[in-house]
Amino acid sequence: MIHAVQLAPRAPWTTIGPACAQHPITAARRWQRLVDRGLVSVLVTPGPALLRRLVTAYLDVECGPADREAVIAALLVNPRVASITIVGSGRSLFLTLMADSLQALADLVLAQIETLPGVLRTELYPITQVYGEGSSWRLDALERSEVRSLDRHPERPARPLALSGRHRALFRALSLDARAPVAALSEQVGESPSTTSRRVAAMLAAGLVSMRCDVTQEAAGWPILVNYFLRVPAADLDAVGRALAALPQNRGSFAVAARPNLFVSQWLRHMSDISYGEARMAGAIPSLEVLDRMVALRVVKRMGRVLDADGRTIAVVPLDPWHGSVATPPATTDRS
Repeated sequence: MIHAVQLAPRAPWTTIGPACAQHPITAARRWQRLVDRGLVSVLVTPGPALLRRLVTAYLDVECGPADREAVIAALLVNPRVASITIVGSGRSLFLTLMADSLQALADLVLAQIETLPGVLRTELYPITQVYGEGSSWRLDALERSEVRSLDRHPERPARPLALSGRHRALFRALSLDARAPVAALSEQVGESPSTTSRRVAAMLAAGLVSMRCDVTQEAAGWPILVNYFLRVPAADLDAVGRALAALPQNRGSFAVAARPNLFVSQWLRHMSDISYGEARMAGAIPSLEVLDRMVALRVVKRMGRVLDADGRTIAVVPLDPWHGSVATPPATTDRS
């Protein structure tokens, strides 16, 4: 069922149920139980077209052990801090940031993060190209025929879609729950259900948004998260980035503007898979150099989802790359 929702995040249960050999009502009830336990969530992320308009980056944050929890608490409620991971490898925190301009990103880092009490040092890795990200990761539990019945991609429109305030409001609403009924979304954005339905479809077709179904790492059977900082010759960057994005364990592959020019994130089953995976990458791509790697000790926020120590969703801070006022607290829904 989770694989089915990964393929068709907003499909009705009358479509998802038969694809996984369940009655639609039974599938809906089982899904809701998983949601209530914080094991799964359907979330929205910027799509390829929107990512080209935004400025996204990774940020290393070093802080003292005594200050870490206070720094995390301040970062959790920031809607432009999409993800927060507590890591080893001589680092404290690893963040994913989103902003609507380089100036806004600079303000986020310099004025809102580096000034937090306890922050000692930061290092920025601006993302320049996305080769693969979490929305393409699959559990691979369905048969091919079942996948074909669900994996339908909308046609892209001939012209890019202009991004209005209504689109931004709908993006924020979808960030709370990307499977929310159209009636609930329309109420949040102040439009008719028919207009909201057309706008969601248009945003998906234009590549302004991507939707993904996330499941806790433990429940998925991939409990280890490791991030690699790699370097490859510039001429090979795109080919290597795409090749690594196609690996089944890969959760992300991004070109970055830093000494490491490629960042790769993977979910693994065992700690021993780290060295084995590195050896396979090096053997398949001789020009690839592993500059550094970091193992996640705990993910406390993932694409707006606040997670407990077991990786379960307990609250949601809607993503808002356009958020500009630190004085106005973002909307938060508590799931605890």
